[in-house]
Amino acid sequence: MKKLAVLIAVLAFLTDSYAQFEGTLVYDCTLKTKVMMTVYETKGKVRVEAKSYPMKQGAADILKGKEEDPLLFDFQTNKQLRFVDKRRAVVETEFSELEAEKQMKLTDGDISVEKTGEEVIGKLNCQHFVVKIKGDQRDLWITKDLGASNICLAGILLYYPAGSMILNKIKSAGGDGVVVKSQIGDQVVNLTNYQTRMPPAYNFEIPAGYTKM
Repeated sequence: MKKLAVLIAVLAFLTDSYAQFEGTLVYDCTLKTKVMMTVYETKGKVRVEAKSYPMKQGAADILKGKEEDPLLFDFQTNKQLRFVDKRRAVVETEFSELEAEKQMKLTDGDISVEKTGEEVIGKLNCQHFVVKIKGDQRDLWITKDLGASNICLAGILLYYPAGSMILNKIKSAGGDGVVVKSQIGDQVVNLTNYQTRMPPAYNFEIPAGYTKM
């Protein structure tokens, strides 16, 4: 009876650990400018917001921050929505990264993913992956502690959504999780905060008065 209880507890832990991540992720990249990215994720939708700040005497100039157009990835319809707040409009397209992969005419042989080791970043257990796409390298540190993810943040404003050849290759190598750190050359993006509770529903809705294009 005790063995059965232990087995149930272990299975529950594993199920929880590898369930789909639902929550909020905050990323920071500080180089010549400071870029803050916030990712709101549910099982079916992901919203990405980003804001960039010029650096002044080693600190971000908060008053001169620039908002990027928010993006909404809808994995139920496989559509990407860009909210153009100045025009109160929503532009609906296919996933831009999937279209980019088609234009690049990527094949399986153009993408290589190598798992090079394990590392603890903060309190999260991560695996380090070296990803090469037609020779261009990016390094990703991915954790499974928070669960699986529908999107892979690979750099500033660079996201591989579910269905991407690149993301499929990363997942096949064992990188089915949340990116904690990414590096492309001198550009390093770090996960600085996360919450594992469901984001408010309004993040995934089209605001009233917006026109869909």
